[in-house]
Amino acid sequence: MLRIAVCDDVPFYVEKLSESINGWAKQRRMNIQLKKYRNGEEVLLDFEVDGDFTAIFMDIELGGVSGMETAAQIRRKNQWVSVVFVSQHEKYLKQMFELYPSQYIGKPFSRRKVYEALDHVVEDQRVRFESYTFQYNRTTYTVTLKDVLYFESQGRRVKVWMDGGREYVFYGRLNLLEESLSVYNSRFIRIHQSYLVNGRQIERFQPGFVTMRNGSSLPVSRERRYEIGQLYSDILSQNAKNYI
Repeated sequence: MLRIAVCDDVPFYVEKLSESINGWAKQRRMNIQLKKYRNGEEVLLDFEVDGDFTAIFMDIELGGVSGMETAAQIRRKNQWVSVVFVSQHEKYLKQMFELYPSQYIGKPFSRRKVYEALDHVVEDQRVRFESYTFQYNRTTYTVTLKDVLYFESQGRRVKVWMDGGREYVFYGRLNLLEESLSVYNSRFIRIHQSYLVNGRQIERFQPGFVTMRNGSSLPVSRERRYEIGQLYSDILSQNAKNYI
């Protein structure tokens, strides 16, 4: 079941969003629990009492706690809640990119845009549960791919760098790993002969290197720079595909 919140201080938008979300659930045959809120304080209180949301559709400028601050507070406790900002204030777009996964729908919005945003939420949820299994020294390990920052080739071994500081290692070749991960929803990008990075964990791309969300700076091969730039732009556009 998907637990979805709708928050706007204008009742018309709350009802219109709710109608579109219910229409999507019926068409996609999805089981949802839909909650309606008038301000960020109500969202935060319900989050504390009843638990996580799968997705939150909210305006940015609300009375009291803003939509942006509400999303940031929730994200500090669960970084995987999908946030869909529904607003007419595009000046906040740069800040939205820092709250991944997040999307933006401009007001007035169409039913089609809401459906597209929800389809993207479902895709993000699939990525959330993808895992990869490997063995090292007769021990089997399973890691959640969304938490992998990057894989690094170290001779005959591959080192796994995880969000949160954990590290693993296993025997293998990066070429074969890249091929096996290509069928997953998680987006891994080969930036260098020694590095296979999680595209969703890239914080910044510049022609000669990428900066990961843990602050690591990794080199990008000269022959891969254009391709990586295009792939990274594609990831950003997917994250914001509801811009109008």
